[in-house]
Amino acid sequence: MKRIVIVGGGYAGTALARALDRAAEILLVEPRDRFVHNVAALRAVAHPELFERASIPYDRLLKQGRIIQGRASAVTGREVTLSNGDRLEADAGVVATGSRYANPFKPASDTTADMRVAIDSAHARAKAAGSIAIIGAGAVGVELAGELAAGMPGRKIMLINAGPTLFPAYKPALGRTLAAQLKSLGVTLMSDVTVRNPATTAEPFAGTLDLSSGEKLKADLVFPVMGATPENTLLSSVSGTGFDAARRANVDPWLRPSSAHPTLFALGDAAATGDAMTIVAILRQQPWLEKTLKAVLRGKRLEDLPPYTPWPLAPILLPLGPRTGASILPITRAGMVVGSFLTSAIKGKTLFIPKYRKEFGHT
Repeated sequence: MKRIVIVGGGYAGTALARALDRAAEILLVEPRDRFVHNVAALRAVAHPELFERASIPYDRLLKQGRIIQGRASAVTGREVTLSNGDRLEADAGVVATGSRYANPFKPASDTTADMRVAIDSAHARAKAAGSIAIIGAGAVGVELAGELAAGMPGRKIMLINAGPTLFPAYKPALGRTLAAQLKSLGVTLMSDVTVRNPATTAEPFAGTLDLSSGEKLKADLVFPVMGATPENTLLSSVSGTGFDAARRANVDPWLRPSSAHPTLFALGDAAATGDAMTIVAILRQQPWLEKTLKAVLRGKRLEDLPPYTPWPLAPILLPLGPRTGASILPITRAGMVVGSFLTSAIKGKTLFIPKYRKEFGHT
């Protein structure tokens, strides 16, 4: 049986490992002991007890393959070297190392317990705060504002948006609906405003923000949520790999980062696939790579197989707490805007926690 070594146990790596578990010998390399369902981290700031169900052990993920708890220090399409010196031979390698985000929304270390500490700290600070500012009105910022307003009412919440509207890449109805819902929750949306030189972009802080409008905005707690950063330390060591302006690895039409290593693939946030750095992107990339690798294992020539094509317009689900929100569903070319009922039913009520616990073998 052919061996595929996958580096990274986030959404992309675990989905691919599970899908290929019976098709090849799968080795999944991941330094952490638990998978962290980051989608739930936003609500966990208001309800920290949620983190226990949103962090899931890897022990039941694979039926035939193996989870290797360790950190990869070098990779090619034929071999993965671990930081302890162990070498894993492979017929194909996949790098799915994901991305980093400001605390407490993604793990900042290899110890899952550290993220729980960060969640508890953010909750305590939010509980004590009379005013909360959120820098960044992308998906994380908008959802965080909704979760705090719904789960910790009574605080003044200000959402700072650099653009004139919310989500301008989508139908205007999406931004209008979300703006109206945020207003009804008591959130103040500040548009066409940026923050000059925030104290940090890595974790929550308190202080006065210097706005581009010339105003000074004082907040008891500030959450900087200005986007993810690709985790590409490993791919930086691969000869022939280039990177785009966002530091995502450039890939060919079959998601290979280097012509020097034709059996090495990159998946998810680490790769410049043409998709945004979202879980929705992985829902398209992972099935394509699964199908492609299975065909290669059967003897097909990779270049004869259909190349990857990104989402023409990715769907987006934006709950504002368990009952409110709006989404774009992939119905028609421009997508269809839906409101609170469907957004809550699809994502808002459970945040997909039961789904992921079931996929990992934990009910």
